[in-house]
Amino acid sequence: MDETPITELLVRWREGAPDAEAALMNVVYPLLRELARSRLKRGSFQAITLDPTELVNEAYARLQIARETPWKDRVHFFAISAKIIRGLAVDYVRARLADKRGGDTVFVSFDLAAEQAGPHSDAGVDVLAIDAALAELEREDAVCARIVELKYFSGLTTAEIAEACGISSATVVRHWRFARAWLADKLGTS
Repeated sequence: MDETPITELLVRWREGAPDAEAALMNVVYPLLRELARSRLKRGSFQAITLDPTELVNEAYARLQIARETPWKDRVHFFAISAKIIRGLAVDYVRARLADKRGGDTVFVSFDLAAEQAGPHSDAGVDVLAIDAALAELEREDAVCARIVELKYFSGLTTAEIAEACGISSATVVRHWRFARAWLADKLGTS
């Protein structure tokens, strides 16, 4: 898909153009829904019983709040969407745990192997542990944490992540390797 229409629609939406929101949603809603569907099917979200449509609708509601964001381009939009999807997953698990009064923690497999094949542990890690580890990684290395978030929660390519972070693709790959190893160590899945 051409990036220009999304970028133009984002700018027009922020500026309040009456037809921009509907046009933008016609373009990005299917992309967000596919992203949600693929993320919910992945190992780390399989235990979450959210429907992709529910997730996208809630993400859209939160994006409405971020309407005034000075959107740079399509990649920036999907980077913000990644933060929202991560937050929704964490909120969902927290609410579910609260409903159960802290029992029956939802365990999920942690597999950040979006690009690289190879053996990975099937050890269970819960979504809240992933979120806490990412928060800790962010304090130690914000760029690495952002790369994980962009890759894992939004499914951006290495080139798109490089563009979003203003770094080279090779640097993204190096940070990604470090972050995967750091998270595997922190979560006990190495």
